[in-house]
Amino acid sequence: MVYRFKIWFEHKDEVIRWIDIKPSQTFLDFHEAIQDAIGFDKKELASFYVSDAKWKRLFEIMREDMTDGNEGDEEALPVMLMSQASLRDYVNDPHQRFVYVTDYLANWTLLCELISIEESSKSMSYPCVFRSEGKAPRQREDSKFKMLDDSEFDAIAAKILANKGIKNELTEEFNQFGTNEEDIEQDDESSADDNLGSF
Repeated sequence: MVYRFKIWFEHKDEVIRWIDIKPSQTFLDFHEAIQDAIGFDKKELASFYVSDAKWKRLFEIMREDMTDGNEGDEEALPVMLMSQASLRDYVNDPHQRFVYVTDYLANWTLLCELISIEESSKSMSYPCVFRSEGKAPRQREDSKFKMLDDSEFDAIAAKILANKGIKNELTEEFNQFGTNEEDIEQDDESSADDNLGSF
């Protein structure tokens, strides 16, 4: 059998993915399947949160251990890593819910809900995208430093070259009239001497 999860962006609920995944597979497998399904690059940290029916976050499952290593802190919750956590160990409800957060700076948040349990197919490789709706947002469109694609970079480079060409044309015109930086500096010095002589 396979779990079928419906996954959508918290603030873009028109962008939906349905992913089939085996109960024995890990949250790391689930993480990578979600990243592929929405076109993200898998470079950023991420976490799943086991949640209740109202999407309240109860327990975190991290991609990497981000704790400070204080083992003597008895109040600290145990760290669970995606690679060590199988989905079946955290699915306790027919409509089990998880909150998935990736890229902590941009804080992309997706909601994951188990909607059915299906028969697996020997011809399929799991996890896989069963269905897809809506175009996912660009991963870093809201980041402080926006990544440029090739066309945007080419457009900026063309503007720089065009401005450089205008500057070169102006320089040539100044030179034709015998005006250059040395002449300007000499004129400035002469003006200064004239002003001193008037006293």
